[in-house]
Amino acid sequence: MKPEKAALSPILRSDTQGMILAQLFMNPGDDFSISELARQANTSAPTAMREVERLLESQLVIQRTVGRVRLIQVNTKHELHDAIRKIVAFSYGPAAVLPAALYGIEGLEQAFLYGNYAAYLKKERASDSPEIDLLLVGYMNRIEAANAAKRVEGYLDRSVNVKFVGSQEWETESSDFVVEVLQKALFRLLIND
Repeated sequence: MKPEKAALSPILRSDTQGMILAQLFMNPGDDFSISELARQANTSAPTAMREVERLLESQLVIQRTVGRVRLIQVNTKHELHDAIRKIVAFSYGPAAVLPAALYGIEGLEQAFLYGNYAAYLKKERASDSPEIDLLLVGYMNRIEAANAAKRVEGYLDRSVNVKFVGSQEWETESSDFVVEVLQKALFRLLIND
């Protein structure tokens, strides 16, 4: 599976590379298996492995082995760490950071990026807005969910606008807002998978 050229950041080779870098650089204290990185980047394990090998060669990441599993972590001591982190935070960061921030919120069924940033991720238009529009579907504690999303704003250096939709309203498309959102770019975040 050959990755597509990077449409979101021309500095990077592919969007797959960008999503893998974002997962690693936006979560500097976490270890990831190759299969976790592949799932987050929506690619195959062999493709993710090739990207990780390139990152290991350049010493941007480090690895440790637990049994037969290779765990990959960003090398925070690399001279380019801060510069690369800033690039991937702008280009791919919200898709990498928000799922972890939202994980475990009871009643949250689905989460989507919509609006300008979703169109950017879907390669439909340039990102001309520093704001991230986040749609949360389900019946959850809205204050808890909004606070979880707001906590990543400083990390992303962008504001996160949160909208809530009930499950039934989403499934039946019973509001003008839902109909409008569904007609435009929508990027599903993997939060409970």
